[in-house]
Amino acid sequence: MKIKETITVDYLVIGSGIAGLYMSKKLADTGFKTLLATEGIVGGGASFFPLKGTLGIQTTGDNLEDKIYFQEDISNMGNKMDNPEMVKTYIEESPAVPDSLKEIGFDPWLRDDKRPACFAKYPRNIYLIKDWNGSREKAQNILNSYENLIKFEHSQLIKIFTHKGEVTGAILKKKDKFIAIKTKIIVLCTGGIAGLYKNKLYPKDIKGIGHYLALDAGAQLTNMEFIQFIPGFIEPKYNVLFGEHTAKYSTGLYDENMKKVLEGIDDSNLKKLWIERSSYAPFSFDFKSHLIDLKMMEVIEKNNRGVYIKFKKELYEDEGEFYRVYLNWLKNDLDIDMCRDNIMIAPFAHSCNGGIKIDINGKTDINGLYAIGEVASGIEGANRLGGNSVGGALVFGKRAVEHIENYLNNLTIKKYISNESIKNWIEGLYSKDGNDLYTSYEVEKKIKDILSKYGSIIREERNLNVGLEELKKLEQNFSLISNIELDGFETYYSLKMAQLLLTCMKNRKESRGSHYRKDYPYTENTPQKNYINKEIFL
Repeated sequence: MKIKETITVDYLVIGSGIAGLYMSKKLADTGFKTLLATEGIVGGGASFFPLKGTLGIQTTGDNLEDKIYFQEDISNMGNKMDNPEMVKTYIEESPAVPDSLKEIGFDPWLRDDKRPACFAKYPRNIYLIKDWNGSREKAQNILNSYENLIKFEHSQLIKIFTHKGEVTGAILKKKDKFIAIKTKIIVLCTGGIAGLYKNKLYPKDIKGIGHYLALDAGAQLTNMEFIQFIPGFIEPKYNVLFGEHTAKYSTGLYDENMKKVLEGIDDSNLKKLWIERSSYAPFSFDFKSHLIDLKMMEVIEKNNRGVYIKFKKELYEDEGEFYRVYLNWLKNDLDIDMCRDNIMIAPFAHSCNGGIKIDINGKTDINGLYAIGEVASGIEGANRLGGNSVGGALVFGKRAVEHIENYLNNLTIKKYISNESIKNWIEGLYSKDGNDLYTSYEVEKKIKDILSKYGSIIREERNLNVGLEELKKLEQNFSLISNIELDGFETYYSLKMAQLLLTCMKNRKESRGSHYRKDYPYTENTPQKNYINKEIFL
């Protein structure tokens, strides 16, 4: 492994979803030299992975009452795992989000009808965005207009360097070339972790590598066990979002032989559960209707695929906008009819509620290291309120830009990474390398199988321990060095993140929100927030 090039920049932004695009644009506005590095092309990640026709963003209304209701919604669904200071900041500053979206090429519009978002009790303003390809092209054109902005596509962050609690630089891998970056500011916009799972409504390359590198640099992670799983289609077309609102027209769940395993909406004993389940997408223990999800998992554990769900014909007679938009999208874009076709669903990994611990300015515990978007633990807690993800990225991204500019302007000494520190890091990689028994492809496949088996909706200690043992054996028998010019770093960091997730799931001995323990099927009265730092995990 040799460093082929060294570049000095003022700002290094990693990731080019909505958070990364916004941070790159606003930091470039300051006039300082900015480098944007992204694994794919500029304008990617979960932001440009549309699950349906549109993406919604909640914002605070223009009256005090809505601020009170909004805080109630977020706090109720956070179930004592949310961050009150960040929630308050978001509620005050979210009305500026539509204008921030316009700055990077999106054209948000306000829905005609106010309706409660997923998990919300109260209706409020919901802005929508779509036209992913057009918005990507606009964003690319906007960033291309900056002479002080460098863009590295198909590049990976593989190391963050610090000295006495301050960022000093990083190593990027651009295809097969290793580049040292001298910088005092790194902004992680690397998204969540769902790419580690076999079934995910999420880009496959978003695997929590930013989380691991922040942890390695000295930052803390929190709430990582709260991963949202939402139903998606296995059949007739794989990897399509299941519209939860259709559940109130379900005639029941069926196994692979079309034998009914759970009655539907016409059963008087289950009607309330089906109606409740139709009001939110992700699995949550906090609702009685989680029993429907557990029945679904009971079937999946036997066939390792999914469960069939059938519907009453009245589904297509509902004139509600949410039904029309979703059902028309299925029909026109995917040729799927919910009553005509055999619909098989299963839980798919999606949003990560936890992440890197930050303050209201997006700053981590390390000076000069910031985390914006889903990579950070923001306003979410045990559940993620629909429509807050993009908004949170832009609210705290805007604050981060101001904090970063002040931090950089007040630095009197700019100490950067040295050749010696890079050399010591490389030597350390060689000294703890594993056996060369598995390829990157084989390891990545095994990680997905292990997490999907032991770290999905149903979790229990004995299975989590088995999963951890299997992951440790994989690590012992995978050589990063032998795969270093290909996907070695990505695979190694994926292994570490998979272990971290199962460890966090094991540490929380209760059921709360999106975290369910079969051996602890109750919620503790006095909750504890779990923090992971370098000393505990690495």
